[in-house]
Amino acid sequence: MKKRLLVVALLTTFACAQQTPIRVEVDRIAALKNAQRRQALRELLVDPAQIDSAPRAFREAIFYHEAELRPALRSLLDDPDANHVARFSLSTIGSAGDLRLMIQHPPPGGRKGFTNRWTYAVATSLLEPKSDEEWNFLRKCAENHFEDGWADYGAIQTLKLIASDRSRRILEEAATKNEFRAKQIAKALEYVRSSPPPLEGRDLVELAKRVALAARIGHWVRNGPPFYDQAGDKALVDIEFETAEDYLTYTATFHAANGRWKLRGVRETLQGMKLPPAPKSLPPPPQLLPPPPKIDSSPPLPTAPLMFMQGDVFVSLPPPARR
Repeated sequence: MKKRLLVVALLTTFACAQQTPIRVEVDRIAALKNAQRRQALRELLVDPAQIDSAPRAFREAIFYHEAELRPALRSLLDDPDANHVARFSLSTIGSAGDLRLMIQHPPPGGRKGFTNRWTYAVATSLLEPKSDEEWNFLRKCAENHFEDGWADYGAIQTLKLIASDRSRRILEEAATKNEFRAKQIAKALEYVRSSPPPLEGRDLVELAKRVALAARIGHWVRNGPPFYDQAGDKALVDIEFETAEDYLTYTATFHAANGRWKLRGVRETLQGMKLPPAPKSLPPPPQLLPPPPKIDSSPPLPTAPLMFMQGDVFVSLPPPARR
């Protein structure tokens, strides 16, 4: 029964992946070989018009074909123009070797104002750091070493979700060096000290709900259905939150091993600002000029008595009464 459900889910994922032009383009690129695939993928990554027109479709199409596209994505990490999108794509896939490679090979630059934004993508996917180098990367992000307001926020969230003794110590140290994030760090430490269970389990849908509650920002609205890669052992789940000012979508990455799903990353992928509520009733507009006096359009009435002859005598009548 479970195998049948997985087959249905994979077929649904594949069908959804064919609906938009950018998904069709990624399908075409994935079918190419080696150098041709790399060149075609680079042309897509440096075309923001295509990606920005359908960011979710692009993210899911790359994720679906991750097995074919990861080598080409890794080869673009030193490309001045394509590395930014390549790093976010690899971080969304969440393979440990790719994350390690990106930490060891920072980008050459090329995007003014976004030089260190890649650190947010990597930090939010480093849920299972293995080496001192990876732990040190999270520490530097949490302390705002990279001077990127997204990187420290993402690293603090990751250290919270790891919920280990080592992540707790890093958070406590970061609290003394990153005063701007003091409130977030305090909430993260409260979660860690509650000794939460690991974010893993056999039921992906239930696990995604636990992740939504652990990473909650404002009010948790809903989770979307899982979107699987071609092999069915990796999945994305969109998590929707609502705050007083914004609608937020976070995308969580999960990997399956030995019949269990594990969280491998969660990061913000969409933000929409709320419009202020419309007033229930509008006040009347101000009166700029007084109304003009009412003009009587009836003909003027005589004000003097009428005189007429009656025989040899003048007779007068009073003026008529105004009606």
